Amino acid sequence: MTLVIVAFLLGWLIFLLPLSPPLIQKDQHNKIIIDNVNIIDISRDNTVYNMRVMIQDGVIVRIASADSKMNTDDAFIVDGHNRFLIPGLWDMHSHLAFNEAAQISMPLYVANGVVNVRDMQGIMNIVEERRSWATSIDNHKLLGPRIMGYADSIVGDNYDRRNVDKVVQRSIEDPRSFIKIYSQIKETRYLKLAELANMHKVKFAGHYPLSMDPIVAANAGQRSFEHAHLFIDNSSFVAPILRQHYFERYSNDEVLKTPRPSTAEVLKTFDQSQFDQLADAMIKNDTYFVPTHITKHYEAQSSNEDFLNDDKLRYIPFLIKNLWADDAQRMKKDDQDDLNSYYLRGLELTGYAHQRGISILAGTDTYDPYSFPGFSLHTELEQLTKAGLSNAEALASATILPATYFGTQHLMGSVDVGKKADLILLKRNPLEDISHTQDIEIVIFDGAVYDEEDIRSQKEYVEKNVSGLSGISLTIKMIVAMFRDNNPEARNAGY
Repeated sequence: MTLVIVAFLLGWLIFLLPLSPPLIQKDQHNKIIIDNVNIIDISRDNTVYNMRVMIQDGVIVRIASADSKMNTDDAFIVDGHNRFLIPGLWDMHSHLAFNEAAQISMPLYVANGVVNVRDMQGIMNIVEERRSWATSIDNHKLLGPRIMGYADSIVGDNYDRRNVDKVVQRSIEDPRSFIKIYSQIKETRYLKLAELANMHKVKFAGHYPLSMDPIVAANAGQRSFEHAHLFIDNSSFVAPILRQHYFERYSNDEVLKTPRPSTAEVLKTFDQSQFDQLADAMIKNDTYFVPTHITKHYEAQSSNEDFLNDDKLRYIPFLIKNLWADDAQRMKKDDQDDLNSYYLRGLELTGYAHQRGISILAGTDTYDPYSFPGFSLHTELEQLTKAGLSNAEALASATILPATYFGTQHLMGSVDVGKKADLILLKRNPLEDISHTQDIEIVIFDGAVYDEEDIRSQKEYVEKNVSGLSGISLTIKMIVAMFRDNNPEARNAGY
């Protein structure tokens, strides 16, 4: 008994141990000039060589040839010789996820040039913290990516008993917020929510409801569909059987009469006409697609020990690493050929969707197994090129298209006069090899310049927070938060 008390007290003391204070943004420069740089013109799939870029108060005010005269008085000069300039990147399916995001994930986004995110919520209640973070980042205080939009409410997840009128009302009150659709919501309730949301100009986005035809959801106004299984499962002759299975599974009586078709059955029964009908509906309704291919790539690699021993695990908290390891063990029981075939079919169908004209957005599903904050956005760009997008088209999925999604393409998303100077200086040309987006020399964000030493320090800061005694304290804090937030009463409070 004495040992139990001692262990409890020790755990409590470690829980109370504070983490390092969040990092703050560097001082802004009123004027920055990038000299003799090569600009990546994503929309034209072209490199414009030997240019000068002038930035004033965080906005690009002039772009001219390298030999053009510019007033360099009081300017911070960046040497762009033999370097390549691209817009800052966006992650359109991020999960800040934890109360400690400022200490464990936000610096990694900035270090990787991911300076804008759409946050998709999770099981932790970080609604108020996220609003505070967004304001602090906008005010050039907290170091983190600009939080362009966030899901304040989820419908269709575990324990969901939320009143859809209250869900919509909550999002009306905050123009950055939207409603996240999760897999379990059924058609009648979904359509009621969609009608109310459209009436009040509230956006809703996320998973397609598994018991519904996604064409119905696209026609109802869902802004985006997430994850590669969208086209795989709904471009199959067995799609109606899948929907019936999930309708029964998510009904209150949970009596399952319809077996779920196997992965092999889904893969071997591709139906072009169903794919075309879904693609047509998404194009007609301007529905975006965020395939998050890295999640299926992980599943296909879940028996590959080299993949599982990723060096970037040093940036992941103990609790998350253990959850990932458990998930990998479970995945090893599945048919590895099926997992790989499913992943490859997802790439193939994303390529088809892109060819048809569906707007593809880069997203990572952060903290899903082996989705690393910031780092994995670059991996997703590689996956999109494997799906058939050109390097420029992959870059567009993480720059100008996300800006277009938010209606801010006149202010963000490309290296043009009048746009925010969220910029990345690369050592090599990403139009030649998309992996070159990882060769970052400088990140310019909100008028501040982060060089390689700053980037290294940001990564080391996170590594320190998730390791040692600090990492143990962080894990205890996360476990406490999970028990607090992941239960029916907490998940439905206020609805």
